[in-house]
Amino acid sequence: MDEMIKKNQQKFSEIKKLNLPLGQYAITGSGALGIRNLREIGDIDIIVDLELWNTLAKKYGVIDENGIKKIVFLNGLIEAFQEDSFYTMKKDHSVPSITARINQADIIQGLPFESLEHVLYFKRTMGREKDLNDVLMIEAWQKDHFSET
Repeated sequence: MDEMIKKNQQKFSEIKKLNLPLGQYAITGSGALGIRNLREIGDIDIIVDLELWNTLAKKYGVIDENGIKKIVFLNGLIEAFQEDSFYTMKKDHSVPSITARINQADIIQGLPFESLEHVLYFKRTMGREKDLNDVLMIEAWQKDHFSET
């Protein structure tokens, strides 16, 4: 467990060095689990507003991978996504917007992490095996941390 925490913290320290503007991004996906010591993370996925997207796009470029637009930087450690990154979710108005997700982020150790409620929504929507395993971890963590005594 200590080794996992150490590896996760090293990755989070790399994103801190970038000094990205608070209010314009949030760490999402496994990062929200990693900061809560639920599992080791591979890369760091961030959601960004349009202004930060344009800044990062100029510096690093945009790639389209299997219908998903993203910006990859720091040797693949960070992948950035914006509102139009996911073509299949664009027209669904029940999906929380990037702006709402960023505004409702939890600030932990000086970094914005997407709320677990939003992470759960997207993990359930994706429905891949790894996502469903994460759903179970998040639900167990919430039960342990928010159950009434």
